[in-house]
Amino acid sequence: MAILFQLFVVYLLLLLLSFAAPALHPILYTALFLLVTVYVLFTVLVPFGSTLLALTDKLPSPYATLLVVSAGLYYVADVLSLQMKDEGYGAYGQLFQTSMKVVIMTLWLPYITQLIETIHAFIPW
Repeated sequence: MAILFQLFVVYLLLLLLSFAAPALHPILYTALFLLVTVYVLFTVLVPFGSTLLALTDKLPSPYATLLVVSAGLYYVADVLSLQMKDEGYGAYGQLFQTSMKVVIMTLWLPYITQLIETIHAFIPW
């Protein structure tokens, strides 16, 4: 609940800045957005991910960890991509999102390779 109040205070601060310094508003908006994003990431999402990983710690495979990390990375990429699109840099936002998808696929690549090799052993050529 405290985070919602803090986000509302940041919103009010942004409204004040938009009237006080309209020329500086885009850069201040982006700087505050990044600060608040990092704050929310480390106060809400990282503890949630740690709790989720602790719940799935009993699973024998690393797939649960990969799923949580992949979802977190995708969420961060989506938030930053929307920020870039909001500021008028849609092409950079799309490029950022595509590169993060490649990073996520790179995390999964050893397990996908192992799966393909297992399937390949069952198929008679």
